[in-house]
Amino acid sequence: MLLVIQIVVCVILVIFVGTWLSQSADILAEKTGLGRSWVGAILLAGATSLPELAVGISAVVVFNAPDLAAGGIFGSCLFNLFILALLDIFTGPSPLLQRAQISHALAAGLGSILLGVAAAGILLAQSNNNLIFGWVGSPSIVLIVLYLVSARIIARFELRRRTEVLELEVVQYEHIKRQQAFLIFATLSVAIVVLGVWLASLGDRVATVTGLGQSFIGALLLAATTSLPEVVAGWAAIRLNAVDLAVSNVFGSNIFNMAILGVYDLAYFRGNLWSNVSSVHIFTAVVAMMMTSVAIVGLIYRAAHPSRLYITWDGLALILLYISGMYIIYRS
Repeated sequence: MLLVIQIVVCVILVIFVGTWLSQSADILAEKTGLGRSWVGAILLAGATSLPELAVGISAVVVFNAPDLAAGGIFGSCLFNLFILALLDIFTGPSPLLQRAQISHALAAGLGSILLGVAAAGILLAQSNNNLIFGWVGSPSIVLIVLYLVSARIIARFELRRRTEVLELEVVQYEHIKRQQAFLIFATLSVAIVVLGVWLASLGDRVATVTGLGQSFIGALLLAATTSLPEVVAGWAAIRLNAVDLAVSNVFGSNIFNMAILGVYDLAYFRGNLWSNVSSVHIFTAVVAMMMTSVAIVGLIYRAAHPSRLYITWDGLALILLYISGMYIIYRS
């Protein structure tokens, strides 16, 4: 009973802090002039993905379970794209991706590149062709560098269209100072990390108590708990009418997740992390790239051909890909 009470309290706090965090990110988008796309893809995505980083490093360093940590990251990428489908259903008759800027295809494409690098890293390690520098595999270095390059590319692109963004977005936070906005966002980011790690530990305890700890369902439960901040942040952004913030958070989270894999490798001193990662994650990465491609097509196609259906074809495709992908992974 005490465990249930803790879960309820933690979920309520995550919803409260996550909602406030989305509004804070929206304020930063206005104050910095970088727009919601960059702030959502880099700042908000980084903040909501930090629980995965903390939980994964614990799995790698303390429990010597690099495959579990990598599986959590790839599973999180799939779940993030599944969030797009959920938001698409609950945003009403106007399709989510129709309301978003086509420019999100840039972040989505960069995420696919990083997913491809990670899949190639696992494949090379399985065939003993992985180049290692000290204890760090070359794919890890490439992923971290590509993340930094991606952040710069998205920032420069958003700055290029800064005038357009400022014209489209109504100034509504004039009463808040820029320094105050950064301080609030940083404080809320720390809070969401603490709550995310706490929620993940509670989910792990539930999996253990119910006997699901070592099962596929237990892994799904842990992945869902660590991804709750992204769900809450996305829903809160939609309610703020900040669709670009919600969509960029999803694609940005996947970019950040791939960089997290590189950080795991840096923290893993017991051998070559990529050689200790199951080849089934290659399939997960491929499914994630397929789902990303569906989202990109949805962004571009529906911009010219809007749909009034509550469940759009791309939202349905994302759901089917997620369910079928998870089923095949379960069977594997």
